[in-house]
Amino acid sequence: MHPFSPEQQAAQLRKPHGEGAEAIAAYMRDLNRALYDHVVKLLSTAKEKQLLELGFGEGIVPEMVHQQHEKMHYTGIDFSDEMVKMATSKNIPGANFLLGEVARMPFESNVFDVVFGINVVYFWENPGRELAEILRVLKPGGLLVLGYRHKTYMQGIPFTQFGFTLYETDEMESLLAKHGFVKITTETEAEPDRIIAGKMQPMAHAVILAQKAS
Repeated sequence: MHPFSPEQQAAQLRKPHGEGAEAIAAYMRDLNRALYDHVVKLLSTAKEKQLLELGFGEGIVPEMVHQQHEKMHYTGIDFSDEMVKMATSKNIPGANFLLGEVARMPFESNVFDVVFGINVVYFWENPGRELAEILRVLKPGGLLVLGYRHKTYMQGIPFTQFGFTLYETDEMESLLAKHGFVKITTETEAEPDRIIAGKMQPMAHAVILAQKAS
């Protein structure tokens, strides 16, 4: 791992850039494997559906989805130039990677069956704005899937003190309900303990599912 300070690591996790982009991508690939697996399992029935990923990083999830479904309708949006280049270079069939921000997405309304993102909610400065955009681009009855780690497990990690907004399950569910989502459920899964910043850290993640009203 590149010798980032906690503040530098937080900045890279928010938006991978410069010489540290590849190192932080490798770090996320290792750290988030259980979350990727969980989300991809939930996407396993989405073979013919239009998928949109928020903050795709180096493109791990579309690689995994394509391995399950040869025919894939996947679009990703990320505001890191480096991640767009890295993901695009993989030449994943059926995948389209775009540079942009969740708060201002370049899509028509009511076009995606599923919108999903992994570890992106921490960085939404005005989550109501992002969630309104997600609702706009989702088809009626469309599904939102967000993977994240609970505040309980994240707040002791040094880099989360720099620009992260952390949530417990009830806080995430209330946030989505407040901004118009329905049929909200959460799946929680324990992960092996990890050594982070020299300390053994218990770890778990949550995946929240919510729908746009039909």
